[in-house]
Amino acid sequence: MAQPQHPKLPSVLPSVPAIQDVNTTPEQVDAGHARVTNPTETPIFICAMEDCYRLFPSRDRVMLHRKRDHDSEDQADIITWNE
Repeated sequence: MAQPQHPKLPSVLPSVPAIQDVNTTPEQVDAGHARVTNPTETPIFICAMEDCYRLFPSRDRVMLHRKRDHDSEDQADIITWNE
């Protein structure tokens, strides 16, 4: 039986104007609190419907978003590393 195809992000996402960060100090940037994570620690679900690409912490949240913002209950076109 064939493996289901998962949707993939396009190589170039649509651009949007950047908003300048006027609150972060140089000291905060230099502190560098970033770290590597994994699917267990950081669930990510992306709505790939109609070029939306919004990120959510669970499949349930994606589905609530779709019902509200896309008027759809379609469960296709969800990109995740958690499943």
